[in-house]
Amino acid sequence: MRHIIDSWDADPETTERIIHVESLPARTAIFDPLKLDSAVTEALGARGIKQLYRHQVAAIQSIRRGSHTVIAAGTASGKSLCYQVPIAESVVEDKAATSLLMFPTKALTRDQFRSLHDFGVRQMVPAVYDGDTDDETRAWVRRHANVLLTNPDMLHIGILPGHGRWSAFLRRLQYVVVDEVHVLRGIFGSHVGNVLRRLRRLARFYGSDPVFIACSATIGNPGELTSDLLGLPVEVIDQDTSPTGEKHVVLWNPEVEEYDLRRSALTEATSVFSDLVARDRHTIAFTRSRKGTELMYRWAKERLDEAHADRIAPYRGGYLPEERREVERRLFEGELLGVTATNALELGIDVGSLDAAVVTGFPGTVASFRQQSGRAGRSTDESLAVLVAGQDALDQWFMNHPEALFERPSEAAVINPHNPDILASHLGCAAYEIPLEPTEALEMFGPDVEDVAADLVAEGWLRPRAGRLLWSGRRSPAGTVDIRTAGGPPYTILDEKGQVVGSVDESRVFSQTHPGAVYLHQGESLVVEDLDLEHRAVRTRRGEVDYYTQPEVDTWVDVRQVIESGSIGRMPHLHGLVQVESHVSGYKKKSIRNRSMISYEPLDLPTQTYVTQALWFEVPDDLIHDAGIEKADLPGTLHAAEHTSIGMLPLFAICDRWDVGGLSTNYHPTVGGAVWFIYDGYPGGAGIAPIGWRNGDRHLRATLQALRDCPCETGCPSCVQSPKCGNFNDPLDKAGAIRLLEEALR
Repeated sequence: MRHIIDSWDADPETTERIIHVESLPARTAIFDPLKLDSAVTEALGARGIKQLYRHQVAAIQSIRRGSHTVIAAGTASGKSLCYQVPIAESVVEDKAATSLLMFPTKALTRDQFRSLHDFGVRQMVPAVYDGDTDDETRAWVRRHANVLLTNPDMLHIGILPGHGRWSAFLRRLQYVVVDEVHVLRGIFGSHVGNVLRRLRRLARFYGSDPVFIACSATIGNPGELTSDLLGLPVEVIDQDTSPTGEKHVVLWNPEVEEYDLRRSALTEATSVFSDLVARDRHTIAFTRSRKGTELMYRWAKERLDEAHADRIAPYRGGYLPEERREVERRLFEGELLGVTATNALELGIDVGSLDAAVVTGFPGTVASFRQQSGRAGRSTDESLAVLVAGQDALDQWFMNHPEALFERPSEAAVINPHNPDILASHLGCAAYEIPLEPTEALEMFGPDVEDVAADLVAEGWLRPRAGRLLWSGRRSPAGTVDIRTAGGPPYTILDEKGQVVGSVDESRVFSQTHPGAVYLHQGESLVVEDLDLEHRAVRTRRGEVDYYTQPEVDTWVDVRQVIESGSIGRMPHLHGLVQVESHVSGYKKKSIRNRSMISYEPLDLPTQTYVTQALWFEVPDDLIHDAGIEKADLPGTLHAAEHTSIGMLPLFAICDRWDVGGLSTNYHPTVGGAVWFIYDGYPGGAGIAPIGWRNGDRHLRATLQALRDCPCETGCPSCVQSPKCGNFNDPLDKAGAIRLLEEALR
């Protein structure tokens, strides 16, 4: 691997793109003894496992004590054994004992099924129960399986509402495994937190008290996140004592071309991927989108000779299950030299030993980068990871501060299970499953349940009877609750033939699929013909267009409640509840070739209004004066500071810039002066703003550093320009933002 890096460094075409090389030393394993049941010892021995790592032993001992436990460790650290061993011991002792395992994706569910099926303990009867399971198999699973593997969606909609059919299974439930908890963040995690509370409630109803076992990649707050998900205290095992080989990490920054734009990260990453495959190195390349995965695969096939081109494949969501399984098999068995993939392969699917990983653009968080780069070098062999930077502010920040990528702790993952909209949805589901008793509901769902339940009664969804609350409808409401989105059910995107081609969340339907919008789907351009609000449908037609669309969004934020307040330097810094009014008033058609504006088209769409969480920075008049900001330059100064601070927020909370919104104004009547807001882009909030507020000083200093470090003169996509700006990135004053923040933090 060092030879490959040296050859890149010696090549005049690539040497200036290599910004930094970090070599991480190999690590030896630390083992501890543990007495196991003889059948389990024999099963492990058949798999070549003679000893357990220290963190595995610590986790198993915690689980045996009955402690709810989260294991946070790196890729290929043996986290699965931490729950497989206790489950195997439970069925050896009592074959009727049951366990439920929940994975965020179907692919991971099937991968773990294979592992448990081959475990070698005859009393264990694992089975998958998800959307791909046919009716006949489902009936067999309910009768015979003692280890059930599923996903949050099926647990929510297919198991809990029909719990009577699972009564025997729930009565004997000993363990519940929640795998890859770092994925359960934001709105999705907030929903899953309530689904798990409903599961706990049903287990208690049937007389069981299962131990919860969670597994996570290395994140900043595994204990806090897991406790928030479960509503229970947990023991944290976060020491990784598994062995690793030496790993080299290359930071690769594409060259700057005209208009201060860098060469495409996807193009550069394709070159790196193709070179590694041509050198016969088993390589995985991660891209940010399905389209990127397909494009990289196509471009790489064109660059490689026939023998190597036949040994690469793409992998992404949207493929048939058997197509994904075939790619996984070929990769695991070494038939494939390379695979281009979305983050669908970031999770712990066993794909064998890989030599190299190429990451196309910083994936948003340090935790995710470590997860993706960790897919290479799963054994003790030497490995290589290459991060090819994109134009984004966070990418360029790490190119300027490479030490931060390796030294800083992983970010915190956040959820908000008390989001009133989400809580209301799951209280309805819970009341359908078993009538709610006030004391029990308060204990299980938290103090906000009283107000939310009262609203549901007033609206007629819940009805009191004999001191309990019952669901008013005949059918379970679970089918109307999409646990991966906020607000109502998603809008369905249809092509000209009426076939479903995708969906879009309610929060983004006006900005992304307004009439006239160009919507990209799997590399195809779909032009929106009609937005049907009554039937929640977006009707489109396919068309080759030479333009893209950019919405104009008018936003206003009003402060409803201040929850926490403080100051950073000379600026008051607050966190609380705000009401957001958002109106898509028109859109621009812009040329794909040179980004020039073709036309502006007005729109007549309703205003979206919702209450959410926010943090905000107030800017006093004396600070503006001392920073030398003229009145005419203030809007651009605040706008630039707002954009860059939004771009840097993922350094501290596991989120994406698309998860939050912003507003800056030189006078806000409630504040009484200049301010900029950053708010959670979902009704009720996803828990991002409180984390941002608690990290306010570090957040603001990172914002200033990103502005200073960017080599552009007036602002570019690597610092102040935002791809989602509703005001078309106008006005922006980079120099003013630097002066303002320097004076504030002096």
